[in-house]
Amino acid sequence: MVGNLGYSTIEIENQLKEYMNKQPQSFFQIVLDDSGEIRGFLGVIFSDPNTLRMFGPYITDIENEWEEISETFFKNILEKCKLWKDIKLRVAFTPKNKLLKRFYKAHGFVQYNAERTMVLEEHEWQRKRSEINALKRGSVEIRPYRDNDFPDFLNIHPQGAYFNAPYIVQNLDDLHSLIMAVLDGRVVGYVYYEDFNADGFTDICFLNVSQSAQNKRIGTKLIEKAIEDSFKKSKIKKIEISVRVDNTAAFRLYQRLGFKETIT
Repeated sequence: MVGNLGYSTIEIENQLKEYMNKQPQSFFQIVLDDSGEIRGFLGVIFSDPNTLRMFGPYITDIENEWEEISETFFKNILEKCKLWKDIKLRVAFTPKNKLLKRFYKAHGFVQYNAERTMVLEEHEWQRKRSEINALKRGSVEIRPYRDNDFPDFLNIHPQGAYFNAPYIVQNLDDLHSLIMAVLDGRVVGYVYYEDFNADGFTDICFLNVSQSAQNKRIGTKLIEKAIEDSFKKSKIKKIEISVRVDNTAAFRLYQRLGFKETIT
């Protein structure tokens, strides 16, 4: 199977099953060579009622037919989009993927965000945590999400994020975790992360703190909780997080915790 952002075949299969089971409107296209081997793939899922997330196109070398196959895939996507109103299309890929960048630019896509990836290895955390002074929690409570947290969570979660707030809470399970920071009875921050057991890592997808509660080290407490919980799981050996290229404060925080930038 064609690789999806470096995930293993097992993890790709797990994700496809999850999307198809939880999101019946999602659909996936493949292209086969003469021997019946899968050589290309493009899929879309709904990350909110008006936004389609696109996976691909990922295509192996079929006599330099990448562009032709990609155009066919994309045409099918556009035909599907006619069934829904006011649909936005989004896609994420690494800077090294020049083909996708050229393809989507030619179709009128514009960049709305640029990020760099950082990785924390388990052995590095074990070393770093002994250097980090224990933080006093004070009146801040760090705990799992509860249903009555949703209004505050919705207010803190950024508009236009890759996953919207309803999507996140509807998909919470053993592999998808949402941890809240509560101050004076009100949710003031959260961290959301996903486990990819087959590939041995946790992806911290979102970390946000309300404006009124910033500069109180709440973000640090949240991410430390996510790190501790993740490394308690035997299959998790590293943690990944993406940070906007212009967010130097977050980048430095993650560096202090042992994260290192990696080229993807």
